[in-house]
Amino acid sequence: MRKAYILVYTLIIVAVASILSVALFTNVAAYVRTNAVELSRNEAYLVSQNILQLSFPYLKPYMSGLRGITLSWRNENIATNATWWNSFKEFLFSQSDGGFWEGFFQRLNENKYFDLSSISEFNQDLRTFTLSGSSVVVPVSASYQVSGNPYSALLVSRGVNGKIEAYSVAVIAIDFLNKYAYFTEREKRPNGETIYFISRDVIDGPMRSNDYINISGSPRFKSSVEVKGVLGTGNPIYEDPFSPKILTQQDIEEYNMNKIATNYSADLNALVKSPQDFINSSEESGINLKLTSIRRGNRTLTAEKLIVEFKSAEGAGNDHFMKVYVEHNGPDGKDLLFTMKPRPDGNGYHMIIHGEKSRDWLGLQGSGGDETRNVNFNGVLKSNLTIALQNKSNNDKPMYVDGRYTLFSEQNVEIYDHVIYEDFRDIFPHQSIDNIVVTEQMAQRMKEADRTDFLNIVARKSVIVKEKEQNLKLTMSIYAFEERFFVEDYNSGSPKGQLTIFGSLMQNYRGPVGTFRGESIVTGYYKNYIYDSKILEGFGSIGTPAKREEILILTLRGVY
Repeated sequence: MRKAYILVYTLIIVAVASILSVALFTNVAAYVRTNAVELSRNEAYLVSQNILQLSFPYLKPYMSGLRGITLSWRNENIATNATWWNSFKEFLFSQSDGGFWEGFFQRLNENKYFDLSSISEFNQDLRTFTLSGSSVVVPVSASYQVSGNPYSALLVSRGVNGKIEAYSVAVIAIDFLNKYAYFTEREKRPNGETIYFISRDVIDGPMRSNDYINISGSPRFKSSVEVKGVLGTGNPIYEDPFSPKILTQQDIEEYNMNKIATNYSADLNALVKSPQDFINSSEESGINLKLTSIRRGNRTLTAEKLIVEFKSAEGAGNDHFMKVYVEHNGPDGKDLLFTMKPRPDGNGYHMIIHGEKSRDWLGLQGSGGDETRNVNFNGVLKSNLTIALQNKSNNDKPMYVDGRYTLFSEQNVEIYDHVIYEDFRDIFPHQSIDNIVVTEQMAQRMKEADRTDFLNIVARKSVIVKEKEQNLKLTMSIYAFEERFFVEDYNSGSPKGQLTIFGSLMQNYRGPVGTFRGESIVTGYYKNYIYDSKILEGFGSIGTPAKREEILILTLRGVY
């Protein structure tokens, strides 16, 4: 081969090697740059996470239970102060779940916010831990608000590393107690009697007991279980792989029911007014009915019980949302106080005050027959009397709850009929409701249904099922602060089938709903407790019992 050819080949090889070297160097450099950017982005995200975690203890003192999130809100558009806000939104909406967040942001009030940088100690902690960034809180306007204070909000923490920004997002809420499907302080009755979870019992949602639970047979727990311990010889079915979680004494003391109950009545007073103030106020509020006695002729009538009737089945009583009677010791036995109906324009309520008898009890001025007033009712009714949920217009037919309500009795709450959300009327028609046994498929339909209805039933003492309807269905969150939820005469008569509670149940100590032999029901009911999972989406009604100075985190999301 000629030397010239060798030289040419050598030059070609050198050129190729040079190109490959340059390409390799370029690729390595690009990889290093990409890797450096990725590392910087990860570090910015860690900064945002640390700032988010730092924000929680500063927000806790403002989580004020029934009074909402009581921050010193600034009434201006957040983007005017947080110049990064619009860029953050674009970045969030571009994520794989951006459609969800675009819908969620429709529920926010971006013309109102709180910047944690207004807390000097928070700024000092950022400097101490060398964290560069900020945190802001924006209220969820779609949630209930008390004097402008929301029950839920969006917390966004921004982390900065050089020129790179990342974000951590949390949807936070007041720590409502119905985050548990089932919650008890004690599992034994005051007389020492042990009550068991048995086969066929289903707890379909997060469960907590500050006591030892007792097992017989194979009850099924479909979500997390937090207890002091587990006793008995049965074989419980835990679908949550981390259950049961054993509570420490500190855990138990933090959610002491007696402490929570002490705060509730006082907190509720901020949400209600006397009848006289209520009908003359333009503010959204509830009604505080303190009924004792009145004079009628030469008699003194003493109030004994309040009767609340929701919408009935087709027929009489189906045009109202709530009808309220007082039961007394007079010859007539009861008087109709008022009826709540929706206004024709759908904006608020009409309150119909039923004549002289009603005015006497409510302490109202006026004369003549029925009187209709426009009122701004928030759905809360508080009474010093025992409250009975009973269909007086259509005896023994179910009642349908249309709207969102909280009923609180300083005594007991009694239940006489099925109580169903209007949203579920098609699932539970009144003609066949007694014969319907709620299956898992039906429970799923209830969970997935479009909803506008919600009911809290709160008693200082007990919530009592007074009449044992066949396959009783209660769509509500139940709270019995000092005593229990139970079925009267649970240990007599024939089996009544399935007791379904769709919502949540909180009681100081467990009350019985039936008796069993082996795996068979002898009297009363077996339990089918279904958790209303929309609660964890922030869905509920004003007046829901809550723990002060605690944060319920509904969603966490990183954006980087």
